Amino acid sequence: MPQRKKSSPAPKKWGHNVIAAIAFLVIEIAVLSVLYFSPEVGILQQWLLAIASLIVIGILIKRSSALQGWGFVYLVGSTKGLNFIDAVSRKARRFWNEMAVWGLVLGFGLMSYPLFRGMISKKQYAFGMASLAVIMFFVLPFLTYAVPFIDIPQFQSALQGGAGAQGINYIGVVFDSISIIGGFAGYVLAALVYNAGAIIYGIIAFAATLSSGAPQPGLLTQSLPGVAPIIPGIDIPLFAGVIALAILLIVHEASHGLLAREAKVKLRSIGLLILGIVPVGAFVEPDEKQVSKLSNEKQTKIFSAGISANFLAMLVFVVPMALLLFFALPGITQSTGVFVSATLPGYPAYNAIPIGSQILSWDGQEISNLTDFISAGKGDLPNKMITIVTSNGTYSFTAKPVNATHGVVGVSVYEGSGIRPGAYASSVYFLYTVFALSFMLNFLVGVVNLLPLPGFDGWRIYQTNIKNANALKALTAIVVVALLVNVLQWAFYV
Repeated sequence: MPQRKKSSPAPKKWGHNVIAAIAFLVIEIAVLSVLYFSPEVGILQQWLLAIASLIVIGILIKRSSALQGWGFVYLVGSTKGLNFIDAVSRKARRFWNEMAVWGLVLGFGLMSYPLFRGMISKKQYAFGMASLAVIMFFVLPFLTYAVPFIDIPQFQSALQGGAGAQGINYIGVVFDSISIIGGFAGYVLAALVYNAGAIIYGIIAFAATLSSGAPQPGLLTQSLPGVAPIIPGIDIPLFAGVIALAILLIVHEASHGLLAREAKVKLRSIGLLILGIVPVGAFVEPDEKQVSKLSNEKQTKIFSAGISANFLAMLVFVVPMALLLFFALPGITQSTGVFVSATLPGYPAYNAIPIGSQILSWDGQEISNLTDFISAGKGDLPNKMITIVTSNGTYSFTAKPVNATHGVVGVSVYEGSGIRPGAYASSVYFLYTVFALSFMLNFLVGVVNLLPLPGFDGWRIYQTNIKNANALKALTAIVVVALLVNVLQWAFYV
């Protein structure tokens, strides 16, 4: 007698799993939104709570769905993507190889030619160095328009307050020189070590004031930490941030796969790793045994492919970002007021008005935009009592004479801007945000991946091409110490 076939309950179960997963995603969005609008919690606590919630939601989504993963991250992907990479790798093979070499020159500057001897032709070297100069002096300045999307108050205060022009020029010349000589790898190494040194100097200077009986805790926060997590919904816009992170991770890892397949290396798997709702990694897993048997040149190209692709994506995204910035944004923005960017040493308002305060009126004149502020400031006579009404309180200062007809209280300002209401303005600004974040994050991820740290592409590149193991260990130790100093600096901002 034939057995009766049992119906499978899988579709119903899968339906419940999808509903549960969506519910958990909505909960995590709500949690991140609450944290975003709770700056009083403190930036360090915001990060810790956000990461903890992402871990919990990641575990719940993984357990309630059919998605695979590891620990508290789940995998979104398909083996079908391997066929796509295989097909693409067979097309424009010369382009993929040239891109990998181009990235090496950008990454290591003038030092790339002797470091990767035999891999880089003179034409590739010349083109790479010309590209490095163009990126440094014409592309990277656009980061000033993208960095404001990183919502870390300490960073924004420093950017708006600025520093003395002379100091910025001297430091800029030094780092520009380092970038030309050692590429972006030299730049990120020098920046980490320099910042760590400045932090240590501040700690030593503070310790010296303790013995004098007049502690100066401000010395501990003169230097900003050089490392910070970037969490969509906390530090960058949520939905645009998730899209930008997904783009850069796919671009980075797919490029590794393309160069691996071009070298006839078998790919085992492909996927995007999600923590809660945030893409935290992507991978195209090649057969490591096959990779280890390749020549140093082919291995180096595979390792540099992701970095090179991030630099290329940076150039791709800066174009629509710039077009929207100059041609679309002026028509959809409006002034949101005048805000304090810095208070100047040696003047009455120094350290009195909180950075970021909105100026509501200046000596009785209402302030709505920068034109109002300039007009009101014309009445600041020497030794005149100036009353400033801000969003954080009312302050009165005696204007310090700078000449016979003008006095200064020492407040630097900037004009805030917001997006006009309406679907068109919101859509344009969302696209601009995605382009700006993709431009900035592709650059940052490409540069950071050049660090000689285990698990980073830079480590594999150094390991393959530097035969002196002790020198590589010493360089890695310096980077690890510098990173720790930069991370621990956040403790002084709690």
